Amino acid sequence: MKSSGPSELGVVMRQGGMIRRPAKPPAKPFSDQAKGGEAAQTRAVSTKIFVKGLMVEAECGVYAHEKGRRRPLVVDLEVQVGSSVRAGSDELSETVDYDSLVAHVRTVAAGEHLHLIETFAEKVCEAVLTDKRILSVRLRVEKPGAVPGAACSGVELERTR
Repeated sequence: MKSSGPSELGVVMRQGGMIRRPAKPPAKPFSDQAKGGEAAQTRAVSTKIFVKGLMVEAECGVYAHEKGRRRPLVVDLEVQVGSSVRAGSDELSETVDYDSLVAHVRTVAAGEHLHLIETFAEKVCEAVLTDKRILSVRLRVEKPGAVPGAACSGVELERTR
């Protein structure tokens, strides 16, 4: 059987079976869409900065065996920053340094005994949002070993200005 032209459905018959052809060619990459072959201008829609799996130790818990001893917490932190943060500038001073985000987590972890990880998470969110360039924060705190038989338990907060 010889190959025939495409049918109405964009199917081409060939020896050994049918091959489906796309109805229209794939879209050109964004850089090819500008006039004259120049790269297209982009506009930042959103920039997020994150730290995942940060291990800290904190005094956190309501039970007698949790008082006076530090327990491990695992923290995931993600912030959305405003347009004043220039992700493409390659200058640390023009972005939110993730080391500063980690410092907030470590400061709260080193502080007073807290009964709930929800309180821990709220304090971290409040500290992170003191940076006016940060529009929102999502924080996940896991407390490994808190629930027998579970890998971890925890809380996730999302706060915005």
